[in-house]
Amino acid sequence: MLSFNCFSNQKYNEYLIIAHGLFGSKKNWTNTAKFLSENLNLEVIVVDLRNHGSSFWSDNHDYLSMARDLIELCKNFSKKVTILGHSMGGKVAMYACLSYPEIFDKLIVVDISPVNYSNSEFVNYIEILQRIDLTKIQSRKDADLELENKIADKNIRSFLLQNLFREGENNYSWKVNLDALKKNIHHIMSFPTIQNRFLGKTLFIKGENSNYINVSHHPGIKKFFPNFNLKKITNSGHWPHVENPQFFREEIKIFFS
Repeated sequence: MLSFNCFSNQKYNEYLIIAHGLFGSKKNWTNTAKFLSENLNLEVIVVDLRNHGSSFWSDNHDYLSMARDLIELCKNFSKKVTILGHSMGGKVAMYACLSYPEIFDKLIVVDISPVNYSNSEFVNYIEILQRIDLTKIQSRKDADLELENKIADKNIRSFLLQNLFREGENNYSWKVNLDALKKNIHHIMSFPTIQNRFLGKTLFIKGENSNYINVSHHPGIKKFFPNFNLKKITNSGHWPHVENPQFFREEIKIFFS
């Protein structure tokens, strides 16, 4: 079973599941989940996908397996579920809706397309993190110094280092299963072949400065999700929910209204 947190008020009438991206966790979405549950009468369930956060580790890390994890979770609810996924989690959300459309109501995809990507900076991050000798790390600052020469962007370093944890006097460890992610990186970069369509209301959200959704992807998006709309979040890149949270949340509110 996936690890998850719930946020709701007493008046909720819809379920929303949120799935994070590669190297992310349910904690990254806490503020957004609280806002949505309080302002939209939603019960928001924020999950840790397999090999991330507090969820189980597995050698398998492909979209078929991850979609099944979400589908099994959604079967516990009394009505159809809306699902929001960012980046890798967006691909999981898309594949879940395409493979089991009868249990999903609406879909929100954040800064990713249902396509195969030939390269990504995230591939390099796996190997960079693997090369850190955790037996020599005494603090998060030590780890940041190790990364500084390899990853110039401090925000990205901080994001990656959220996965570093320490229990008692033990050495630091990673909350992400780096070995499994590296082994399955070709799956993560791709999108599975499937013939189905999802006819529910669908929103794609693009970060203005990101290239993960571009014009060449629009025909593929329309093929799978004919009832889709695309919104652009200004002054943001691949993490529009973090880089411009006010505009991001407004688009979600409009979508549900």
